[in-house]
Amino acid sequence: MRFPLLFALVISTSTALAQAGLWGRVSPQDGPQQLQPAPLSDARLKSFAHLLRQQKPGEIWECEAADLDELIKGLTFKSIPLSGKQSLVLAEAPAGCARGGQGANGAMWVIRFDGDKPALLAVPKDFNGWLFSVQPTMSHGCPDIVLGWHMSGSEAGLVYFRFDGKSYHSIGTAKLETDDQENRKIVPIPQ
Repeated sequence: MRFPLLFALVISTSTALAQAGLWGRVSPQDGPQQLQPAPLSDARLKSFAHLLRQQKPGEIWECEAADLDELIKGLTFKSIPLSGKQSLVLAEAPAGCARGGQGANGAMWVIRFDGDKPALLAVPKDFNGWLFSVQPTMSHGCPDIVLGWHMSGSEAGLVYFRFDGKSYHSIGTAKLETDDQENRKIVPIPQ
């Protein structure tokens, strides 16, 4: 009876330490981070719009087919900094079906273009909210990304994403607690 209890205690302690180490590298003063605009050529815009139209409606937030044209017209594209010749683009949904009523939480995509052909590395089903920060740590040539989710004026949820070679996945969650603009802290949430 003692061994299973001891094993569970060791696992939960190591998980908590891993989460604390992960979030220890993220500054509570980071977000929200502003990225440079990424102007896309007409060919890239067309190919990305075509790719979005092929998605199931549930994968593009709560948008129906009738809302899709408005969503595509209003997308903003920002450049995620990378070293080398590769480029990553963050696409953010405009106000409407894919963005919350106050405009803070919304659908986002991470796109890598091979010429004019887009590849989705993150989709709104899992990747949504607002950009908190792009981290200096890299995995498979892509930076780690932290997203926020506004819950109240003094609290936001944070999700830490890492690229696994094919797509971005959540590897940690935390709360950003704010008493005022100068007193912010990140509290890891054990998984």
